[in-house]
Amino acid sequence: MLFREDQVARADAEAIRKGVGFYRWTHDLVEITGKDALEVLQKIYISDISKVAVGRSKYTASLDENGEIIDDVIVMHMADGLYWVSDLYGPRLLPWIEQHKGEADIHAKIITYDWDMYAVQGPDSLKAMNAMLDAPVDDLKRFGICERKLGDIPVYIHRSGFTGENGYEIYSAFDKSAEVHDLALKAVASVGGRELQTLEVYVRSIPMEKGFALKQDFKHLSPYECGLGWAVAADKDFIGKEAALARKEHPKYRMVGLEFSRESTEDISIWERVYWYGVEVGRCAQTIYGYTVDKNIGFATVRADVPDGAELTVGCNDSPAVVVNKVFC
Repeated sequence: MLFREDQVARADAEAIRKGVGFYRWTHDLVEITGKDALEVLQKIYISDISKVAVGRSKYTASLDENGEIIDDVIVMHMADGLYWVSDLYGPRLLPWIEQHKGEADIHAKIITYDWDMYAVQGPDSLKAMNAMLDAPVDDLKRFGICERKLGDIPVYIHRSGFTGENGYEIYSAFDKSAEVHDLALKAVASVGGRELQTLEVYVRSIPMEKGFALKQDFKHLSPYECGLGWAVAADKDFIGKEAALARKEHPKYRMVGLEFSRESTEDISIWERVYWYGVEVGRCAQTIYGYTVDKNIGFATVRADVPDGAELTVGCNDSPAVVVNKVFC
């Protein structure tokens, strides 16, 4: 829970939006190898992974047989025949691969505790990266991956993030994490940045303002019902394709943003009921305070016929909210 008066949280948010913020943020990492690795990745993800060149990555999602999102990930093509999948739920990915690989030659293992990751995010992130690395990364395109050194420590740099701002991720061997932290923070501080203190700012508030959702926010939704239709490669086969395409033509729900008028949403729990004219029309996935927009905001899954501008109430205390675009700024 965040509040408007929290000055530390506000300073963290402003660092990312106006300068540069630094924080440790490690997803699960799953290493994928084997001669049929690409074939299986094509089957379990909605995007065309064959178009992801070595040194590039792609945001994508996996579906169940009902066409509903069960996970969203970034697939990183690290080398020929070697992929990393950045996933909040890595241990769930391994049995999913086993279930669907058939006779394919593919090997998946968790490498989360072999590699650590730090994020450098914000308009001044490039300045910070160039101040800490052995060579500039000016030419690294978004979703690009390159090798550099931080001091004498080999690292991978991935131009990506979960903030809606320009940003980079630093991957280093786990046993070098403390050294990487100190060197990177020194460079960030040298360009006026700060290490963030408030987990909810960089996990929830900052991403939500830009419409970035967590996996649990996609519950019961197809890609077409939550704005991820652009990621679907409909010209290839993947698990849940037929059902997802049916939901495109006849959507049941849609994912929306909510703006709350009350000063606090602390009485709203995760997945609260949402009402329109007293009739339940969906669930509110999560709420948070957004320091850029200076409002309490949230994501909700509502019936497909609920329009933008609809005045809803959320939870047992009938907290009033208005339906808006889920990208708040």
